Amino acid sequence: MNDIRPVTPASAAAIADLLRRAGFGSTVGRLLDFPLADDHGIVFAAGDPQRPVGTASCASFGATGWIGALGVEPAARRHGLGTALTQACIAWLRERGAQTVLLYATEAGRPIYERLGFVGQGTATAWRGQAPAPGDTTLRPLRESDRDAVIALDRELTGERRDPVLDAVRPLRGLCRANGDAALDGYAVASVWGAGVAIVAREPTAGMALLSAACSASGPATVIVPDTNEPARAAMSRWTFTRYNTATRMHLGPPPVADQSHTFGLFNLFWG
Repeated sequence: MNDIRPVTPASAAAIADLLRRAGFGSTVGRLLDFPLADDHGIVFAAGDPQRPVGTASCASFGATGWIGALGVEPAARRHGLGTALTQACIAWLRERGAQTVLLYATEAGRPIYERLGFVGQGTATAWRGQAPAPGDTTLRPLRESDRDAVIALDRELTGERRDPVLDAVRPLRGLCRANGDAALDGYAVASVWGAGVAIVAREPTAGMALLSAACSASGPATVIVPDTNEPARAAMSRWTFTRYNTATRMHLGPPPVADQSHTFGLFNLFWG
């Protein structure tokens, strides 16, 4: 059962089915697209790759790395498989230079990670609803020529090098705030892996304008907000969004240099 090995894209459907049986949502399989296709990611499975009993995925960003989509078949739980999968992910990320390993933990998974030395660092909540239009005339659609500026701003404000993920978003869809030809003050990049939008901004005015714009389209939108970002968290209640679920951000090793005050939205609860 604890025979853990990497899998190929041929196992994507089997892994997605396992994650659904493990209690993840019906669209979780789309999150596997990045780690299965990119050299900066990997998907591990325990057992037969076509009928796995456990799985976990990684995203490697150099000095930091993420573990996500970790699930175990209900009948295979309480035998140390979640711990073994986490350890396999940590080892792979360490080999690629990760000093800090990050993840978002459910209440059920948190004790496993704490035993391995992970430390809690606030929570994030997924919300769904529709926001009022921002009325900010400095927002404009992102262009492909903005890609380098988006990556540079993301490095500066998150303390991570999420270049592989941002480079995988093609076409580059979303909004930014910029004054003329000046450097970007913030961006909102739409996910290509299902619901979610990454929103990063230098200051709250830009962040809130981008959050409102990202959630004010013709229908309800899903957004994942760090609860430590007070303006964004308060807006979810003010706009009467519906809470879906909450997870705890945890890290093993030094915490990232940047805090989450500049983060107004996450791609997902896998790599932030």
